[in-house]
Amino acid sequence: FRALCKLSMKPLPEGTPDPKSHELRSKILSLHLLLSILQNAGPVFRNNEMFITAIKQYLCVALSKNGVSSVPEVFELSLAIFLALLQNFKVHLKKQIEVFFKEIFMNILETSSSSFEHKWMVIQALTRICGDA
Repeated sequence: FRALCKLSMKPLPEGTPDPKSHELRSKILSLHLLLSILQNAGPVFRNNEMFITAIKQYLCVALSKNGVSSVPEVFELSLAIFLALLQNFKVHLKKQIEVFFKEIFMNILETSSSSFEHKWMVIQALTRICGDA
């Protein structure tokens, strides 16, 4: 889990990354695997203190880096991971969830330099969150 988080945080080359580049493909694969782990986490994982600590120490940091990515697929996967965390781990991650909302999602919506695609993905995620409430 920790290795996947660290792999997802590896920096991409400056500018628009080549979709076939090793760095981007590794990042996307690691994010897909992390998402799969979270979506399929059973009750044992959801209440395991070591796993929750690993989420706080590694995954939240990875999300804070990938949640501001200009690469739409990386951003979309980060958003999906956040939604999976919200669905399965919100009891344990209240402080981290607040930080993501304030520092990443609200910032994307308020910043004029954010792309329409990023803003639209955030609005769709917020709609899903409100629909589940």
